[in-house]
Amino acid sequence: MVFYINKQAVEIKTRFENAPLTSPNEACAAMGMLYKIYGLPVPEKKEMVSEMKKEFHESVEKLPVPSEYAAKIISLLDEYYKDDRVTDEIYELLKYSYEEQR
Repeated sequence: MVFYINKQAVEIKTRFENAPLTSPNEACAAMGMLYKIYGLPVPEKKEMVSEMKKEFHESVEKLPVPSEYAAKIISLLDEYYKDDRVTDEIYELLKYSYEEQR
């Protein structure tokens, strides 16, 4: 898997209306980006994307949204409805997206 393409897809989709995340790769890339934006550590791997999304929301529920960009990524993530398995490769993508987020 080419990790930067998935992260770049999320970045591009923040610029458009109605450009949903289409894979667990993009959803996990988005979560990696958000954890870094919020200044949180990389989350532990969970079995399913829905579990990771739930943990993200629990981690930030009392924090203000740091930027409009973060709000857009959260919106994209929340609209992702598939509940896919988080493979080791997808989790590595999440960590890559975290590390590469500025």
